[in-house]
Amino acid sequence: MSSSSLYRRLYGIFTENQKVTIKLKTDKPKTTSLKSTKLTPKLTEKQELQTIVNNFKKSSESPQFRRHNSNYQTAIRRLDNNSSAIEDILEHQKQYPEISNELFVSRLMLLYGTAKMYEHARKLFDEMPSLKCQRTVYAFNALLEACVRAEKYDTMRELFRELPEELSIEPDVVSYNTLIKALCKVGSLDSAVSVMDEMENQGIKPDKVTFNTLLTAYHEWKMFSEANDLWVLMQKKNVVADLWSYNIRLRGLVANNQVKEAIELFEEMGKKDIIPNALSYNTMIKMFVDDRNLEEAKRWYEKMVENERYPDNATFGMLIHFACDKDDLDFALDLCKKAMNSKVTVHNATMQRVVDDLAEHSKLEDAKELVNLAKSYKRFRYKLFGSLFSG
Repeated sequence: MSSSSLYRRLYGIFTENQKVTIKLKTDKPKTTSLKSTKLTPKLTEKQELQTIVNNFKKSSESPQFRRHNSNYQTAIRRLDNNSSAIEDILEHQKQYPEISNELFVSRLMLLYGTAKMYEHARKLFDEMPSLKCQRTVYAFNALLEACVRAEKYDTMRELFRELPEELSIEPDVVSYNTLIKALCKVGSLDSAVSVMDEMENQGIKPDKVTFNTLLTAYHEWKMFSEANDLWVLMQKKNVVADLWSYNIRLRGLVANNQVKEAIELFEEMGKKDIIPNALSYNTMIKMFVDDRNLEEAKRWYEKMVENERYPDNATFGMLIHFACDKDDLDFALDLCKKAMNSKVTVHNATMQRVVDDLAEHSKLEDAKELVNLAKSYKRFRYKLFGSLFSG
């Protein structure tokens, strides 16, 4: 594999959430026959964990299974931070030929980071030479990211200061972006900006990830003026904003109650061929929900549907409650129907509120219709009963 190809794949590990493609199955207790008088004892928590470990080890004998990082992520989640079990399945991977592949080892380090087991990630990094695995900036970046996931921010600063020189590794844009992310996590935003300056001094150009990370942090810490300055700087440095950038900026403007600016920014997205997604529209809808302006909230919802951006549970949830607050029960009922038809799950309490409000406003037929409709959808487990009637 060429170094550029490896870089692209590894960069994706650090910057994207990977989807689960294969699910692990645990052995279920066998049911007894009807003739048997004994019930199979329920597995203890320890036995259930061991079953997951055993099944994972068996599955990992397959090279195809080992190629899918999602299988490993699923196992880590199911083992629920049980460090000994997680160490068991990841140490088990050392017997396979992939252990000499830097990308595979980097993946294991990231998994240790996700499980808040940084010391194990560092140990694996130190073992790489004895495993006949090259140790370059890719593995260094994985160790940095493992630090962030394990929330070992002070340790990460030490790593960044000491390891590159010790191992003759040149940090790259991913390295600096990971350091900036760590600094933002602890609120050291001035230091994070200084790192961006240091990048440029080293001849490394800040990219979209650099600016998006800083923008997110400024908005989370309610430093809106600094966020605006950074947005301007992003344009000056010819870093093209993407959908993520615009959504961050939109949320910041809405949080700062800058309605006019938020609308202008949304319109700018269209002019630059940045297609808004559900989050973009939800941000605009929320702005008018918070402003208690139902007509504008409705208008943005209708605009969302017209532009084929599909409403999600956040869209339906906030609009249904807001419609009930404003006694627009026809709109609330219509939203409930559309949610079910779209197979979007709405919380039972939200649906129940609509049923109760319809009943209390003497719209009994509408309330019964909603209850019966909910019952007809086997996908949902709604058990709705109006306050003035039983369904």
